[in-house]
Amino acid sequence: MPIPGTPVDQHGQPLPLFHRANNAAKAVDQLVGLCTGILADGEVSEREAVFFAEWVRKHAAEEPVWPLTAVLHRVERIFEDGVCDAEERAELQEVMEQLCGFAQAPTPTAETRSTVLPLCVPQPHPLVFADKQFVVTGKFAFGARTAVFEAIDALGGQATDASPTRSTDYLVVGVFASRDWINTSHGRKIEKAVQLREKGTGIRILSEDHWRQFVG
Repeated sequence: MPIPGTPVDQHGQPLPLFHRANNAAKAVDQLVGLCTGILADGEVSEREAVFFAEWVRKHAAEEPVWPLTAVLHRVERIFEDGVCDAEERAELQEVMEQLCGFAQAPTPTAETRSTVLPLCVPQPHPLVFADKQFVVTGKFAFGARTAVFEAIDALGGQATDASPTRSTDYLVVGVFASRDWINTSHGRKIEKAVQLREKGTGIRILSEDHWRQFVG
């Protein structure tokens, strides 16, 4: 019997690793193509947003790989109330634009993200929120920046998107942080956090994936 969560074929048999990887790559390519088509006119209509959400739900279930799973989480948050208003469509457009950017480079994976981004290894466990200062950077699958702030505040933490300082406890890097982060605006915060870490301030640099385990 396959291990729960293992992709299987139409006969219920585990897919060979090569075929799973190949299918996942095709799904990600299709996702990028879909985003490119929707963004061709520079905006995301309500009909396009609904179509995109349905496509992501279907394919993320068939190929539960990053970034499909991250996009699915974002889609479910946006459509939580059953509608996608203008502000949420703008948020969805940002997600699509980020995904289209990945078309110019190899598909990001959890492994390549963790080696390129200067995350703490191991990631701190458990994550303490009470009276701790969090700086967030990059774009989050969890939701808009306000949603991230609210999640941290609800657990007793203090959230900001200002540059890290000596009093910062954690820098949380959103899942959509670019692989070439050092050349981006959010890269300045990451560089600052690395400098502070090297000085022994105690700051911890976290991935969104790790942070999400503690916010529900």
